[in-house]
Amino acid sequence: MANAFEQQDDTFSQGNLQRDRFIDMDHSSIPQEKEEWPVIIIGSSMVGKALGLLLGYHGIKSVSFDRHASESSQPRAAGLSFRTCEILRQIGLENFAREQSSQQFDSNAGILLADKLVGGNVIQVLQKHDPDITKQITPSSWIWMAQSMFEPILGSHASDFGSTQLYSQEVLCYEEDKDGVIVVVKNHKTNEIRKYKTPYLVACDGHRSPTRHKEGIRWEGPGVLRNSFSVGFRSDLGPFVKERLVHGVVYVANDKINGGFRLDDGGRQGLLMVNSVGERSDFPPGSVTVEQARKSFYDCAGLRPDEVFVDMHTVNYWTMASYTADRMASKTGRVFLAGDSAHVMPPTGGLGGNTGIADAHNLAWKLAYVLTGRASSSLLDSYNKERHFIDEFTVNQATARFQNRVALQQPPAPEASDVSMELGYRYSSGAFVHEESYHQPDELYDDPHYPTAFPGSRFPHVFLEDVGIPGRQISTLDLVRKNFLVVTTQPDSPWVAAAKRIKTVEIDVAVLNAQSAPYRDASGLVEEKCRLRAGQAILIRPDGFIAWRAIARQDNHKRVLQHTLRSILGISAIQSMI
Repeated sequence: MANAFEQQDDTFSQGNLQRDRFIDMDHSSIPQEKEEWPVIIIGSSMVGKALGLLLGYHGIKSVSFDRHASESSQPRAAGLSFRTCEILRQIGLENFAREQSSQQFDSNAGILLADKLVGGNVIQVLQKHDPDITKQITPSSWIWMAQSMFEPILGSHASDFGSTQLYSQEVLCYEEDKDGVIVVVKNHKTNEIRKYKTPYLVACDGHRSPTRHKEGIRWEGPGVLRNSFSVGFRSDLGPFVKERLVHGVVYVANDKINGGFRLDDGGRQGLLMVNSVGERSDFPPGSVTVEQARKSFYDCAGLRPDEVFVDMHTVNYWTMASYTADRMASKTGRVFLAGDSAHVMPPTGGLGGNTGIADAHNLAWKLAYVLTGRASSSLLDSYNKERHFIDEFTVNQATARFQNRVALQQPPAPEASDVSMELGYRYSSGAFVHEESYHQPDELYDDPHYPTAFPGSRFPHVFLEDVGIPGRQISTLDLVRKNFLVVTTQPDSPWVAAAKRIKTVEIDVAVLNAQSAPYRDASGLVEEKCRLRAGQAILIRPDGFIAWRAIARQDNHKRVLQHTLRSILGISAIQSMI
C-alpha cells in the first residue's frame, strides 16, 4: 500500500532552505499602519500565545502573526509542569485548564517505562508525584493535556487579556531602526501585505526560526540525536490498557521497537512516537509507509491486528536534537527569542514547551516595565543573562532523560530531580541584587523542600490561612501579582514603611506570621523557608523570583530600598512622594 495518510515534515533543515529565511524585499512603497503594537510576536503556537496573555496580564497589548492556517491539530506535548501551572495560576487560568484536562486525562497521571503498552514488564514509573508531598512545595500539580487542547484554551482567553492572535499571516521580513522594529506581514487569505511598527519583536517561530538566522545567532550543544516520527491515530485501546491508562505517557523499549504512546480520550485516540525499529534509528521525511507505521503500532502496543483496529491519519517526521541558542536577543536589544527558537530538546521529561512558557513569563513583566517607563531598556538585558543559562541546563537534563529512558544508556547520565528542575532552578546573574555577604551556592538549583531563598531563586510556597474566610487557604505565591512585593514577618518592619513611601514604582507588602491579617501563617513556615530573621525582609519580583534580601539595619531603609530598585530596574532615580 502506498503512503495513504497525511505526511508532515517538522525535521531540522541544514539551514539553506527558504523556509528558514526571511525574504529580501523593498517595502518602502508599503504604507505603515497607523496602529503601533507595543509588542509583535512571530508565532501563535503555545509559547507565542502564552506570551500574549502574560503581556496582557501586565497591561501590554500585543499581536501575534502565524503563517499556519490554524492552531495545530497534532497532539504534541503531553503535560503542563508544576511551574507552568503556577504561571497559569497567577493569571487566573489554572482551574479552567485543569477542568478541561479532567475530561480526557487522569489527574494522577505519570510516565511509565515498559517493554510494551499492554501487559509485559514495567521497567520504571517516572514523574508520578504524591500530592501529599508536592503540596509542601507548590499549590499546583501537573496538568496532563495535549498541545492541541492547550492552545485553544489560551486562544479562547486571548481577547480578555488584550492579545490578538492571527493565523494565515506570515512575517515576510523585519528591520530595526533607531526607535523600533518595522515588520512586514502577508495575509495569505487576501494576499494583502501590510507594514507595522513596534518597539519590540519576540520570535516564537520554532526550531527553524528565520529570526535566529537573521540575527546571526548560533546553535550550541550536542546536536541532532536522531530523526524520529510520530503517528496520530484513532483506536480503542482503553479495554486493553486498563490501569496503565492513568499514565500520561508510556515509553516502550523492546527488541523490535523503541518508542512510546501518549493516549487521549480514554485510549480512543493518541500519538505513537517511534525512535527506532530494530537497528534502524533514522526516518527521513516520506520514508514510512502505512504498513510500516501500522506494524510499529502493534509492536509497540504488544497487540495483534485481529485484536484491535487502528486508523492512522497523520505521520509527522521530526528531529530529536539538543541545542541552545548562544544568545536570546538581537545585539540592539529590540528582538528576542523564546521557546523552540531559542532551545530544542528531546521530549523526554516534557520540558520543552514548559521551558518556553518560563521564557515568556520572565520576559513579559520586563517588557511591561520598560514600555510603561518604570524601568530602562537595560532591564531587558537580564532576559538573556537569566534564561540562557537555565535553558542550557534544561536542554542538558532533557538529553540525560533521553539517554536514560529511551536509549537506556549505561551507566545512566546524571539527572536532577523533576521538582528541582521545575521549581528549584536559580538564576546566577540578572535582575536581582546580592548583599556583600552573599556567597553563591555551588549547586545549580535548590531542593524546593529546603529552599535557600537566595536572590535569583523562586519565592517559596507556603499555605496561608485566610482570616476572613474560615477554612480557605491561599499560597504565598498568590501574593505575587503585577508589582514587586516586600515580605517580612514583623508588623512594625521599617522595610514595610519604606516600601509604602515609594510611590512611582508600586510595591505590595505582606506581613506574615501567626497573628497576621488578612492572611495568617499558622505553620510558621514563612520564616523558616524564606530564612527571615529579626529586621529582615525579602523583595519579590512580579515573576515570583527573589530580587533582594534586606538585612537588619538601624536607618536609611527607604534610601537603601530605592537604591536596590534603581539597580534592578536600571533607572537613575526613583523618587518617593511622601
